[in-house]
Amino acid sequence: MSVLLLLAAACTTTGDDAAPLATYTLTLAPLVPLDDNPLDGVDRIDLVLDSGVGEPVRVTLEAPASGDSALAEGLPALESGLIRVEGYAEGELVAWGQTGSMTLIDDEITATVFVSRPSGLAQLGNLPEEAHQGGGIALGGGRFVLMGGAGNRAGGGSALARGLDTVLLLDLGAPSAELAFTEIDTLPSYVDTNGDDETERRGFTVTQLTAGDAGKYLIAGGGNSDGYSDASLLTADARLFDPESLAFEDSLPDKDTLYTARTRHAAMANQQGGVLLWGGFGGASSSYFVTLGDGELYDPVDRSFAPVAGLQEAGVTSSGSVGVALADLGDDGILVAGGTRPVQSGADPEWRATDVSLRVSLRGDVEEIEGMEPMAGHAMVTLADGDVLSFGGVSDSASRSYLDTGPAVKTVWRFQPGSQQWDEVGQMKLARAGHRAVVLDGTRVLIVGGAAQWGPTEYPDGALSCVEIYDAANETSSMVGSCSEDDDAGGLPARQQEPIVLYDPELGVLAIGGRDGPNGAVPQVGFFATAHE
Repeated sequence: MSVLLLLAAACTTTGDDAAPLATYTLTLAPLVPLDDNPLDGVDRIDLVLDSGVGEPVRVTLEAPASGDSALAEGLPALESGLIRVEGYAEGELVAWGQTGSMTLIDDEITATVFVSRPSGLAQLGNLPEEAHQGGGIALGGGRFVLMGGAGNRAGGGSALARGLDTVLLLDLGAPSAELAFTEIDTLPSYVDTNGDDETERRGFTVTQLTAGDAGKYLIAGGGNSDGYSDASLLTADARLFDPESLAFEDSLPDKDTLYTARTRHAAMANQQGGVLLWGGFGGASSSYFVTLGDGELYDPVDRSFAPVAGLQEAGVTSSGSVGVALADLGDDGILVAGGTRPVQSGADPEWRATDVSLRVSLRGDVEEIEGMEPMAGHAMVTLADGDVLSFGGVSDSASRSYLDTGPAVKTVWRFQPGSQQWDEVGQMKLARAGHRAVVLDGTRVLIVGGAAQWGPTEYPDGALSCVEIYDAANETSSMVGSCSEDDDAGGLPARQQEPIVLYDPELGVLAIGGRDGPNGAVPQVGFFATAHE
């Protein structure tokens, strides 16, 4: 049960005549996660009113009993701005929330505020249906967009047989009582490799542009297939999404679509404003799949794509495909590391993790970097000092059928651009692959979900709900919540392999959907609060 705060406030001047300046009523209704009420047991609630002018004003209230109201008078003028809610128990901050921007209308301000437990895991409202392999954006101010993906077979089976074309919005700055994503639009149509019009889309990438159409997002590739079971349903379509209007622009000119249709690839913006796309499954006129061990660059000025020509010039015939990871090297370009590599054994296709890592410059020049172990299905991030960390994945060179998986590892590797060297620096608490990693500050990394086994096409048992934080400063990892290495109770609301992870530094990290192994896609949305850690 949430606590309802009702505050009546009279604002006066501080001059000798003390004439009333403004009178208004402020009503705040806190909303809490589905599985936890951080306001239970608080003995003090502070309101921090920030009008955007001058220093914020802090007002302390005695915490009301559950279901009761708290009243205060003499609050400062607040014609617009935002309010933070802080709950304390015996002097410790145990609850935190922040409204979106508010405006005074007819002497009243009414707002809901999402209140969560700092550094804690929580469950939000579920998606309208199960989703996996979609794309998302953290818009800031507590607003998140989720696009497309794949659900489960209509009969309830585990196969990702049906694509999604919905565009969903979650606003934690002005939350609804359900704390859930709601549908706001449908994905625009595109043409697949067969020449057919489609709207359902998964396996695409979403990348914010910093030049040309700066601030907008590039939506690239994907299709209505996982790329393995039917490669003819993929697309080379690319278009822009405007976060201000929450609308898609017309597709880019036909000549400026992707150089090749691809899905389940990786993408990242470089320091010059371009976007590097790498790997994935490729489109084909037949249903037989194609693996792509190459990349292409998007030019934001010309709105065009071109293959990375430096790959052949560097003598690299193929690098990682599905399961490849990218990391930002600043002015030195982008690091491309690991992924799967096809191996042909008789008539049955096989894969193995590759040890190829490349530096792709801003111009598309390629330099191969030695010393990396085989990796696939791993996660990489760039720290504040420019070093790159790689977490887990499948790390051996064994050849496996495309219908098979390999065991994940706990290993953490560090790449130092200055020395051009990979070094093993630590271990996670759990072996993971198909997980996600987010840098919370200069040195700490949140590691979310994944599974104990991973393959480019298969999802076996062993998906994880546990979350941990790796501290690069002391090269140690710690579990979040009540998870342990032997028990995942107390982690995310579901076991989530390859979840969509979105980070809003003002509030926290969302883990959306993903796979629970052969049980299929899941609808759950987990939340890790980073504010006031």
